[in-house]
Amino acid sequence: MISICKSWFFYGLFACCLGNTQAEIVRADGEYLYGPETSQSAACKLAEDKAKVAALASIFGEAVSSEEQQFCNATTGKQSDSRCEFNRVAWSLVEGDIRSVLNLKKRIEPRGDATACLVSLDADVIIPSKRPDPNFDVKLRIKQNVYRVGDDLALTLESTEPAYLAIFNWLPNENNKVHRIAKPGSGNGSDLGLLVKNSEGRLSTEYALVASWSDLYKDEKRLYDEWLIVIATKKPLKWLSAYDLDDFKAKLREIPLDERRVLRRGYQLAR
Repeated sequence: MISICKSWFFYGLFACCLGNTQAEIVRADGEYLYGPETSQSAACKLAEDKAKVAALASIFGEAVSSEEQQFCNATTGKQSDSRCEFNRVAWSLVEGDIRSVLNLKKRIEPRGDATACLVSLDADVIIPSKRPDPNFDVKLRIKQNVYRVGDDLALTLESTEPAYLAIFNWLPNENNKVHRIAKPGSGNGSDLGLLVKNSEGRLSTEYALVASWSDLYKDEKRLYDEWLIVIATKKPLKWLSAYDLDDFKAKLREIPLDERRVLRRGYQLAR
């Protein structure tokens, strides 16, 4: 989990109107290779979700970023890790709505020392009326992939134009909660940082975030997966202090694609 030790925010309200949308039926496949440590039902759920992501990608062109893949390989030491795969797939489903799934089929195949669950489905994908604004782009950087409690994450952000920022911490393996990281004493949760030009004329800012231990962590695992999520919007928007992941994704989908950029960086917190 993360606490904030220095930042600044503005207050405001953003109201958006959803335009007309259309839908398209997309055929997609998903596969997940698993061993004895993963149940068949969990593997097939991952395969189904990967098929949904493939359906969305065929419409939106979304792909797993190099930063996310590096996070998975560097922190787990494996090319394929069910926990990390779940985290990536769960987040990838944020960028589009699937109204329904039709003709869902599953089959199990042996693959050497492992087993594969293969899923095919027809996804009814809702296509938003707007596309991302190519002139509105934001970059997020953090120092490393593994942190200890008390470490400084030194979050750095750059943008092509002024942007309102909201920073969140997603804890996927502990109740799937998304917590807003806010300036201490900010009260009602409407605070947002406005990214403006610095002394060098660049649209950039740094946040001093400190890795902290979550009260949700009750077991004795050595490492916990966590994610930083930064929402950059053209207009200010009020946020609650915490969301379930599904509610958080629904909130994001209320913001038109040309009005926002969503950035996420995975890391692990060590005891």
